[in-house]
Amino acid sequence: MAILMKIIYGITKSNFGGAQRYVFELSCEMKKRGHDVAVMCSQGGVLVDKLKDKGIRVIEIKELKRDISIVEELRAFHFIFRTLVKERPEIFHTNSSKMGGIGNVAGRLSGVKKVIFTGHGWAFNEPRPKWQKIIIKFFAWLTILFSHETICVSKKTKSDVAKWPFIKNKLKVIYNGITPFELALRQDNSFTIGTIAELHRVKGLDILLTAWSKFIKRHPAKLVIIGEGEEREKLENMAQVLGISDSVNFRGFVDNAKMFLSHFDIFCLPSRSESLPYTLLEAGIAGRPVIATSVGGNPEIVETGISGALVPPEDPEALLSSLVLFHDNPRMRDRLGEALKKSTEEKFSFEEMISDTVKAYGN
Repeated sequence: MAILMKIIYGITKSNFGGAQRYVFELSCEMKKRGHDVAVMCSQGGVLVDKLKDKGIRVIEIKELKRDISIVEELRAFHFIFRTLVKERPEIFHTNSSKMGGIGNVAGRLSGVKKVIFTGHGWAFNEPRPKWQKIIIKFFAWLTILFSHETICVSKKTKSDVAKWPFIKNKLKVIYNGITPFELALRQDNSFTIGTIAELHRVKGLDILLTAWSKFIKRHPAKLVIIGEGEEREKLENMAQVLGISDSVNFRGFVDNAKMFLSHFDIFCLPSRSESLPYTLLEAGIAGRPVIATSVGGNPEIVETGISGALVPPEDPEALLSSLVLFHDNPRMRDRLGEALKKSTEEKFSFEEMISDTVKAYGN
C-alpha cells in the first residue's frame, strides 16, 4: 500500500502552457490518490483558476515574475524557504528554470526529503547570444545539482545535459503522458491548417506565416492559430504586411483547445526549440497528420514518412514543400495520421508517466 505524502509543486508562471499543464495534471492525479497536494506559483492566471476549480490549494507568490530582478528573486526565495519550513512537505517538485533555480536551493536548505525538478526543455537551446547560453547552462547545471532527481521529458532533454559533471546519476527520462479525449464535431469543410502554441518567438510562427504566404497563392485554405502570447501583435502585423490576414485566424487562448484538432486537415508545429510538446501528442491522439520541426523531442514522437514529416527549423521553403505535399495527398495524410495515433497511444501513456513519477518520489 502506497504511503500518503505531502507534495508541493512549484512553477514560475501561472498561464497554461505545457509545463503548467504538466503540473495541473500531476497535482490533480496525486490529489485523487489521497496525497496532500499544493501548488506554488505566481499570482493569478489560468493555472491558478483551474487548480482552485479542482479544489487544489494554491500558494501564490507575488514576488515571482518571469523577468529578472535580483531584489524580487531574493524576496521570492525567502517566501519559498519560509513556506517549505512551515509546510514540511516530503516532496517539493519544481518546474521551469526560475522556480527550479531558487526553489531547489530553498528546498535543500529547508530540509525537504526529496527535491524533484522536471526539465521541460532548456532555454540554452533557444536562439540567443552565446554569452547568454553560457550563463543559462551554468544555472541549469546548478538547478539539476541541487535536485535529488531531475526528470527529463525526452531523451534529447537528457542528452543535452548528460555529460555535465556530477549530475549524470540524477537524470531520469519520463515521457509526458496523454489520455484519450473527445473531439468537437467539424462543421466547416474548407481545407484548414492549424497549430496550437503559445505565441512566443521560440514557436517559429513567423516561419509558418512566411511559408503560408506562398502556399495560399496556389491553394485555397485557412490557417488557424490557437494560443496567446507576447508575439501576437507582431505576428498579426506580419500577416497584414504579407497580405494574408484574410486567410489567417488568430483565435487567442481557447480552453480545452485540443478538442478542436478535428477541425484541422494538417497540424503544424514550426518551433525553433522544443522538449516534448503536448500539442504533438494531442495531434497524435486526434489522428491528425503532423508537420513539425526536427528539434528537441519531436523526433521521438514523429518519424518522417511513417507518422508525419519533420522539417528543419528556420526553413520556410522546407515547410512549404511539406504543406504542399500533404495538401495534394489525402491518402498519405490519412495513413500518417493513423500511424501517429497508434504510436502515441503505445508510447506516451498517462498511467505510465504517473507510475514512473511516483517511483521517482520514492513511493
